[in-house]
Amino acid sequence: MDSSAWHGVRQTIVHTGSSSKMSSHIPPDKIEEVRQASDIVEVVSGYLSLRSSGKNHFGLCPFHTEKTPSFSVNTEMQIFHCFGCGAGGNVFTFIMMIEKITFPEAVRRLAQQAGIVLPEDEKDLDDLREKEALFIANTAAHEFFSNNLLTRPEGEAARAYLQARGIDERMMQAYGLGFALDSWDGLIRHASEKNISEELLLRAGLVIHNESGRVYDRFRNRITFAVHSISGQLVAFGARRLNEDEDSPKYINSPETEIYQKRYTLYGLYWAREAVRKNQRVVFVEGYTDVISLVEAGLKEVVATSGTSLTEEHARLIRRYTQRVFLLYDADSAGAQATVRGADILLENGLDVAVCTLPAGNDPDDFARRHGRKGVEKMLESARSLMDHKIDQFNSSGQMHSAVQRAEATRTLLVSVAKVEDRLQQSYLLRELAAKLQVEESILWSELRKLNRRVKRHADQESKSPAEENKYFLTKRGAAELGILEVILLYPEYTEKLMQVLHYSDFINTEIARIFQSVEGELLNHQGYDPQHYLASIEDPVIARTLASRIDKRVPKFAEKFALDCIVSLKLVQVREQIDVLRLEMRQQQTDKTNIHPYLERIHQLEKQKTLIESRKEWYITELFK
Repeated sequence: MDSSAWHGVRQTIVHTGSSSKMSSHIPPDKIEEVRQASDIVEVVSGYLSLRSSGKNHFGLCPFHTEKTPSFSVNTEMQIFHCFGCGAGGNVFTFIMMIEKITFPEAVRRLAQQAGIVLPEDEKDLDDLREKEALFIANTAAHEFFSNNLLTRPEGEAARAYLQARGIDERMMQAYGLGFALDSWDGLIRHASEKNISEELLLRAGLVIHNESGRVYDRFRNRITFAVHSISGQLVAFGARRLNEDEDSPKYINSPETEIYQKRYTLYGLYWAREAVRKNQRVVFVEGYTDVISLVEAGLKEVVATSGTSLTEEHARLIRRYTQRVFLLYDADSAGAQATVRGADILLENGLDVAVCTLPAGNDPDDFARRHGRKGVEKMLESARSLMDHKIDQFNSSGQMHSAVQRAEATRTLLVSVAKVEDRLQQSYLLRELAAKLQVEESILWSELRKLNRRVKRHADQESKSPAEENKYFLTKRGAAELGILEVILLYPEYTEKLMQVLHYSDFINTEIARIFQSVEGELLNHQGYDPQHYLASIEDPVIARTLASRIDKRVPKFAEKFALDCIVSLKLVQVREQIDVLRLEMRQQQTDKTNIHPYLERIHQLEKQKTLIESRKEWYITELFK
């Protein structure tokens, strides 16, 4: 599945208002079709770099900060598991976690990627999922903007402006450029023709309410830039003013919506990720045209923040692909300088950061068009480490003259060093700082230890999250039920023995009972069953994560004993539960002692049975597996 497949099959554009929701029911046979078409290694590889090792593939976990890969993808069982944070599950679980969407949304996303059309009956049209409706609205807006730029007379000035900057029609189409008409309701009228309501346009951030309540287009007389998520979905727009004399912001961007959060989005990464992974570096620039010009110059691994400063999520996003980051910026740009000031976030996430300052009066767009790739590569070669760049800034701004200024600057630099977790790297940095700042290394170490303790306390607090384990699986019964499911799906050769002594009604957890009943039905009909099918159908994240964590810990020679232990444990719990119920009923009958004798006799029998089970008599073991 190539990345372009994410654009998949487009649904008919129909909308009946923001309150509508698409039915979450997807036929099981369609879910199975999507699962079989979605190889988990290929899907995960679209988000992070994996290295093959036998049947497994390993990479840096996208769900927590780490430097040593502990994230494993099992090709045979089509399951992932992180040995660091415990995240795990199947291909649907991965998409749910990485994209922060529901199970039906994950199935639909993978169906689009695989080119599988899911059934949408007439009755479902009123239930279009709200997020999908937003994608539809953005797609319609992009079609409108693109047509304005490429074909309409009103787009002539915008075309001329872009061509003057070296962006021809081919590039306009490739990078999703468009033009918003100098009109209050151009997009509104176009959307109306597509049966897309003003209410949906509002939710997508494409229109605005004025003080009188009237709705009008957000983007007017501006060149538009389509912003894609890492999976290729069109989530937002950036827009540059066409009239330089206009008293308005040079750039405006879509507001955050249900499908667009700026902290998770890097403009250009959808196009750049393969080049970033291949070349093991990424170049950050400030604006949309900077990205386009550098890519056209031959430098493919370029991204820009989308109307926001660097965030923790941006750092983690980049860390999936590379550890080398170059910040290429115009020294006169306030926005680019803010990016450099926020670069400590990149250090904190284990990234190697270098800063490259262009000559005065140049921005990456201009520089790339004038000097081409060779000139850009030469500039990158001259990049200085983030620490050296900060020292240069202190010196050039006159903040290193007095002892007080030098001490304050040193403490500021140590804050950055404290964010570097690698102690060896810290040692080299401190040695270099001591030489450059002319201060004793031991003093820097003393100050750094204080800072490191504070950073560690903060990191510990950040890593703590509310317990998400299902408490039921911490009980003896819950653990036994989960263990039996593990045997069924990971050691299927013992399933028939389990079926001889257990029934789906023995299980309290509905998902485990459902799987047991389905497998039982297939075996009764003399059919084989596919464990991968049931692994992929699990929706409970605790069950999915637990099974994923045990994939690589399978020991077949102990499987029969493990299965027996789970059965015995479940049988014991059932006996104890029966005894508790009888004792409760007996207490309620205590006024009439003649009525409690049957209870006492039954409790005696159960206690005897419990003793036999607990003693693990050979005859009982044989009985279980006869």
